[in-house]
Amino acid sequence: MQRLAARDGPTPVLHLNDCRVTLVNGVFGDPLLHLRLPHQKRSLLFDLGDPGRLSARFAHQVSDVFISHAHFDHIGGFLWLLRSRIGTFPPCRMYGPPGLAGHLDSLIHGVLWDRVGERAPRFEVSELHGERVERFHLAAGQASTPLPPRTAPNGVLHEEPGFRVRAVTLDHGTPVLAFAFEPDTRLKVRKEQLKAHGWPSGPWLGELKERVLAGDGSARIRLPDGSCLATRELAEVLLLTEPGQRLVYATDLGDTEENRRRLIGLAQGAHALFCEAPFLEQERDQARRTGHLTARACGEIAAAADVSQLLPFHFSRRHVSDPETLYAEIRSRFDRLAPTPGSEPASPADS
Repeated sequence: MQRLAARDGPTPVLHLNDCRVTLVNGVFGDPLLHLRLPHQKRSLLFDLGDPGRLSARFAHQVSDVFISHAHFDHIGGFLWLLRSRIGTFPPCRMYGPPGLAGHLDSLIHGVLWDRVGERAPRFEVSELHGERVERFHLAAGQASTPLPPRTAPNGVLHEEPGFRVRAVTLDHGTPVLAFAFEPDTRLKVRKEQLKAHGWPSGPWLGELKERVLAGDGSARIRLPDGSCLATRELAEVLLLTEPGQRLVYATDLGDTEENRRRLIGLAQGAHALFCEAPFLEQERDQARRTGHLTARACGEIAAAADVSQLLPFHFSRRHVSDPETLYAEIRSRFDRLAPTPGSEPASPADS
């Protein structure tokens, strides 16, 4: 489903692996993709543009932020996140290209923190350097502290039971990361079995899925009637497994042979590709000077990667009065775009 935001154009909303994925600022606004993890009070963000539609309460649920690069429209929302996480919150994990920790640390040190004490917001920052990750601990009012580095085989930045996030480095005149959200499996509840046993839905189903994904088959799950059963036994009755649906997010990359090769490799066979398309082909000189794709190049990359669905975004505002020209050029190379937007304005609650 998609909706139309009055100022920022179509605002794609996608349901993927039971996750709700929202391009918060629409196709013309600052890049900020919100992925809500199912059955958890937890969110992932890809880029951190203008967060004006989001509340401080929302920031409390953000566990991981994946930053493509440190240009202002991709990182400017960090000050909102910084202010919103004053309190007793666990460190928020941040991932990005080389230099990210320094940029974030500079933003933190631009503020006087003499009264925050133990409530200082904290961050664990990971920078991708080839297949090595350099790590840092940042806390308001304190000096940056190096953490032990680790390897990143095949660009895997983050991995936990249920999914991983992988990245490749692209060129925008500066290193830029494109990201792939890769679920291990998709667990679906057999509703007919729930009904047959008289069990209502609830948080216990989320716990069951988490235990299955963690391989903890012996764990006991408390049912709504107060009884307990082993995870393995419940899963055999209630759950079906399917391959996970991959999502790829890519923005701010020049149309070079190497960029295409790397992005197509990352996105190959993905269920959904969010890919920038700022300019028309007739504006390719402007695209080349600024290190961006044209709409035609976006469509060609989607076609070469054979993705199931393309969601183009990061359109230049010079086309705000007629986004259909961009969509038409994309369709000339790839026609599996997200559904046509509706006319309702997006709201913060949708994010």
